[in-house]
Amino acid sequence: MPTIDELTAEARDVALLVHSAQENPEDRERVLAAHEGVERLSRRFHEGTSGLAEMEKMKVERTLGRRVTDLQRLATLLPRVGSLKSSTPDRQVGPSTAGERRITGVSWSSYDRQTTARLPGVRVGGEVESWCGPCDGLTTHKIIAMVGTQPKQVVCDACGGRHGYRTSPARKSAVAAPTPAFTASPATTEAARKAEQKAEELRALSRELAQVTDVKQFDPKARYRAGDVISHAEYGRGKVETVLRSSLLVRFPNGGLKSVMLI
Repeated sequence: MPTIDELTAEARDVALLVHSAQENPEDRERVLAAHEGVERLSRRFHEGTSGLAEMEKMKVERTLGRRVTDLQRLATLLPRVGSLKSSTPDRQVGPSTAGERRITGVSWSSYDRQTTARLPGVRVGGEVESWCGPCDGLTTHKIIAMVGTQPKQVVCDACGGRHGYRTSPARKSAVAAPTPAFTASPATTEAARKAEQKAEELRALSRELAQVTDVKQFDPKARYRAGDVISHAEYGRGKVETVLRSSLLVRFPNGGLKSVMLI
């Protein structure tokens, strides 16, 4: 039976999974990992509190229970991912880890399993060697988000830069000869339009927040209202969009929509 400390740590890890899925809702594996994490946390929370005395249980419900409820609500805003057992008739029936797909008895992963097996401390909060663009080399990073057993988001100890995990430089677009002209499909055009619209909205938000003088330093014990502008230690300035019982939904120019936990 999990302890309250274990459940609290697990809730922090699940919150990072949900945040990552919110930023990349088109990534099926991230969304699936977030849904599975929330469901597992909910189940373990009920297991961990079932044997508590009534007064102690009420105390835990007012703190950790609210965080679990907020994560469940955020998960309902994510796309639903069908079960691997019933999605297609040629898929192999059986459990599948996040980041892994099975079909016709063949299993493969979108990540290098051998690389993962060699990584020490592969967990949120652990350290890993990752390629850093600003540092132009492999440096030690802190893991801040994972999908399955693979690091996804890391922060460089040397320069403080936050980026996706990789072990080699990102491939640069080569200067090539002009390609023949083609007509983009309506779906491609619409996707490009939405991406540009989102980027412009974030640029407009950045300009708006830069002019605000009444900025509140984020304090998880304080209370806020929708429209408040806060300064977060990790994400910088952001605008509160939604106030939940134990968390805030805040729009940051540099990170998009984030769920920030309250105490």
